[in-house]
Amino acid sequence: MRRNQKSFNKYPYIVLLVIHTIMLLIAFSKTGNRRNTLMLLSSNIALGYYFEYFVVNLFRGYVYKPAVFKNKQFDQIFGAILSQAMFVPFTAVFITIFQLNWKLKWLFSFYFFFIENLFVHLRVYTHNWWRSTYTFLLLPFYFWISDKWYQKLQKGSPLILFFSFYNIILITCVNLLFFRAIRGNVRFGYGKHHTWREHFIIGPLYSIVLTILTAWKMKRNTDFKTWREILWFRVACDFLFIKLKWMKGNLSKIVLNLPYHFLMITISAMILKFVYREEVKIKTD
Repeated sequence: MRRNQKSFNKYPYIVLLVIHTIMLLIAFSKTGNRRNTLMLLSSNIALGYYFEYFVVNLFRGYVYKPAVFKNKQFDQIFGAILSQAMFVPFTAVFITIFQLNWKLKWLFSFYFFFIENLFVHLRVYTHNWWRSTYTFLLLPFYFWISDKWYQKLQKGSPLILFFSFYNIILITCVNLLFFRAIRGNVRFGYGKHHTWREHFIIGPLYSIVLTILTAWKMKRNTDFKTWREILWFRVACDFLFIKLKWMKGNLSKIVLNLPYHFLMITISAMILKFVYREEVKIKTD
């Protein structure tokens, strides 16, 4: 009996989600420093997002088909989120926490090589110009970055701490914008007609610009003046994007975006306390 392809598509993704979630839970049960492990996970996710932005959003290297959303662009990006925010980063954290050697790193790389080809066979994932060989060769390097990042976190490297702070804000911003786009609250593009492909090219850049300023200003100070400056910068970005017709809507959109900006500033302040909790303790003592 021939299966219903669309109703079937989500199940391979669900199976992988269960497997890799179990791996992550095991890693967190093993680690002696869950704070650093969570920062490692966030930075691994951010690295995956950067990779997907170029390979998927810009150059369409491959296509995810989880068949969760009717809109193909949403469905594609949701598949990317599952892959780069869950499957691969969860595995990298597992490898790093258990200090697995290079042979096992290559074994996990082959595992993803096999999964990728299986997904192509199942028609839940399609290659354009990307090849599974690229995945097999690049993943060990990704796992190595994860190992080095965690080592620097354990040593309290100021640079790695700041970029971990920045990465957590960035992935929060990107994910919130994705859900806002699903709800029809925000849409980016060029000129009068904004396609969803354009949205997923401009949207991440918008997030990066806002995150850089937010992380930099908040790391220096968290007083009311800093919050006000960050808010004004975000409002100015919205004004500029609307004037350039890179964001859909008129100037009233600035007011409608205010709750989102307040939420992101509040969350960023909470992330700051989480990442720099020792420094915060010293300042409050």
